[in-house]
Amino acid sequence: MKNNVLGRIQSKVNVIKTEEKQLAEYLSQFDFESFEIPETDKRFIEEREAVFVKNGRLYSDSLYEMCIALQEVKDRLTNNHEASFMAWYNHIGLNKDKVSFLLKRAQLYLDFPEQKAFISSLSDLAVRTMTAKGVLPDVQKALLESKVAAVKDIKEIARALGEDNTQLTVPQQEFKYFSPKPINKIQKDIKNMSVEELMKAKRELEYYKKLMTTVIKELEVKEKEYENKDNLKLVEVE
Repeated sequence: MKNNVLGRIQSKVNVIKTEEKQLAEYLSQFDFESFEIPETDKRFIEEREAVFVKNGRLYSDSLYEMCIALQEVKDRLTNNHEASFMAWYNHIGLNKDKVSFLLKRAQLYLDFPEQKAFISSLSDLAVRTMTAKGVLPDVQKALLESKVAAVKDIKEIARALGEDNTQLTVPQQEFKYFSPKPINKIQKDIKNMSVEELMKAKRELEYYKKLMTTVIKELEVKEKEYENKDNLKLVEVE
């Protein structure tokens, strides 16, 4: 048992040493030449970039460790000592809201371990939005895999992917200038759309929305012309 423990410790030390070596040999991929940045400034920036990357990784790892540790304590205490969990996290300086955010992030870590780095990069509000009631695991997976981080985008995509496709469809009747078939197709396909397909559909609809707005304004102008003509005729008759 002792040898196993020492072996795990040594493995962790080796990983840390490897990461430190990689950071020591870190080379920026920024295109300094295109921006004509002098060599002295380049070296200066590369050193600071290495510091930024190193501490970013440390923060990501630390956040992960804290979230998982908090979840483990909650699981241990809430079985028989639920009140003690609150007393414990207050004792270490956490409040109810902060604990809620950390536990929501912990759940994402546990459900999608391959997305650890991206989950660490999300804001607390983005995590809360992504783990809101009604956001299914499949939707969370799609959001994480597509690296959707903006709260507005998370809300829109989660709402679209999670909708029960029971909306009224545009009636299939004869139209001279407009076909409702593409709209009906989008409504039918929403449930099975990937995030990329969903965003593409939204872009196309926004484009046609602008076109329709322009055409409607032109139609209203023409309609006004006819109204004015009719008004003139009425004046002449009188």
